[in-house]
Amino acid sequence: MKFLFIVTSNPFAKDYSTIVNLVKELIRVGEVTLFFSGNGAYYIVRPETRQLKEMGARLLYCAHSAHQRGIEKPLDFFESSSTYNLSRIIQEYDKVINFN
Repeated sequence: MKFLFIVTSNPFAKDYSTIVNLVKELIRVGEVTLFFSGNGAYYIVRPETRQLKEMGARLLYCAHSAHQRGIEKPLDFFESSSTYNLSRIIQEYDKVINFN
């Protein structure tokens, strides 16, 4: 099973611990991808997000959202993407969860 989390909430929201716990459980039964957009782009400079990558999740971010927020150097384990790309890949996932 393939899971996609779309994260638009900022990293200081209460969502982060929920995201970590869900990734920890869902990675056991399938693939997990997280897409960070809007204020979620702030996650791409937070060192604690490395644990998501280490659990086996794929981490994508909207480059335009990052640019709008003045983020020039994301951590090296994030993949640059776009909302256009999100619209193309979303159909590949069995479950989509949005954190806003």
